[in-house]
Amino acid sequence: MHPPLSSSSVHDDLLNALFRATTDFVFMKDMDGCYVTVNAAGARLLGMSPEEIAGKDDYALFPHEIADHLVEQDRQVMELGVPISYEEQIPFAKTVLHLHTVKSPWRDASGAIMGIVGVARDISARICMEQELQKTKSRFSKLFASDLMGIHLPDRFGAIVEANDEFLRITGYTRADLEAGLVRWDIMTPPEYRQVDEAHIAEAAERGSCTPYEKEYVRKDGTRVPIMCGYALLEDSQDNYIAFIQDLSALKQSEQAVLQAEKLNTAGRFAASMAHEINNPLAAVINLAYLASHDEKLDASTRTLLREADHELARVARVVTQTLRFHKQSTFAGMADVKEILESVFPLFASQLRARHITLHRAYREVPKLLCYQHELRHAFANLAGNALDAMQTKGGALRVRLRQGHRWGGDNVGGIVVTIADTGTGIAPVMRDRMFEPFVTTKEQIGTGLGLWATKNIVGKHHGHIRFRTAIGAKRHGTVFRIFLPLNGIPRAEGQDS
Repeated sequence: MHPPLSSSSVHDDLLNALFRATTDFVFMKDMDGCYVTVNAAGARLLGMSPEEIAGKDDYALFPHEIADHLVEQDRQVMELGVPISYEEQIPFAKTVLHLHTVKSPWRDASGAIMGIVGVARDISARICMEQELQKTKSRFSKLFASDLMGIHLPDRFGAIVEANDEFLRITGYTRADLEAGLVRWDIMTPPEYRQVDEAHIAEAAERGSCTPYEKEYVRKDGTRVPIMCGYALLEDSQDNYIAFIQDLSALKQSEQAVLQAEKLNTAGRFAASMAHEINNPLAAVINLAYLASHDEKLDASTRTLLREADHELARVARVVTQTLRFHKQSTFAGMADVKEILESVFPLFASQLRARHITLHRAYREVPKLLCYQHELRHAFANLAGNALDAMQTKGGALRVRLRQGHRWGGDNVGGIVVTIADTGTGIAPVMRDRMFEPFVTTKEQIGTGLGLWATKNIVGKHHGHIRFRTAIGAKRHGTVFRIFLPLNGIPRAEGQDS
């Protein structure tokens, strides 16, 4: 039989077993800072055996600055007589570890301090995870704060609990509205998109996220904004999402501009084709009318009627010729007389000038020929003239066109040609003035496309020119003046291939 073990022996055995088994770094130091004992786990970190470590101090085991730090910790523990915990980064034999260390006073039976006892736990994995989490949070915070997309946290019932500034900009709401619970995606969604939303919510419930799709939101001011949206379920939730929206307004406007430009181009080609088809039989009719008017058997009344017919047919012929010239396309710049380009525009508006009682005043000075894209300048001048006539359609007025040499406004000496087109119409309302050259901005809601001035500015810009306007809407003084400056050397000679 084994002799009975004393309770003290059992206690010591249990402590030794715990000392050997724990994966934490357990150690004891005396008052001089020398290691009295170290467990196997701690010795492995130092690349030595417990026996080799015993009797050594921190200066024998660590770099001097680290040892200074550890000795100062020991001094604080023994001086204060209470346990102190630290989180620190310590270099060992083969690695650098983040440790959570608790150091306590080591006392004898009488309570006198004999040194310290410490337990250090490796928290490197936790620190690494926290750092990665912090990086992720930082990246998301930057994305959330950016204006790349509208990010928000909705639930499937319609509420939005958080949103970034870009989301609020797109929807037209304020942060105060958001905090008051007034921003709800279900209210902002028009009825025709609700079935689409339900289908994508079901998709997100099944696979965790939905395929991005297009819809519209009704902004706070009642206008609609086209958006692309998508969302994903938050972890451990069936009701809450993280979602994004992108403002598609610019994209939709560009698509509409391309479509409208194609329509206008098609209409232009059709007009040119019709003019060409009309030209030949028209020439025959003019010749026949001429021959008939010289028949000696005709009475004076009939001869007068034929002369009137010949006059009107000649006018039709001029319109046909101008239409063909107006829609003639060229991909190259060529030398042209700006006066001739201007003059080719007004026959197209002859009937409107008469019907609306508008007087046309021309003031042309001699200017040099200009290397330009003729058909595009013709379109630009026609856009401005057409807008001027529309502004005077109810009360008539005067359309003034001036052509002269001049210098670019701004005080430099760049020479060029200045074209001025002025009307005595109703003028442009102040609310519209800053946006007149934007696409789809129009003062003629029923008949305008909102592309004329936008296209005109682009054409002038293509010639490295400038366009500006001034306008008045008063009872006595009203009307609009557009002025275009075209530099003589705006287009490099290498671009001019047409003569």
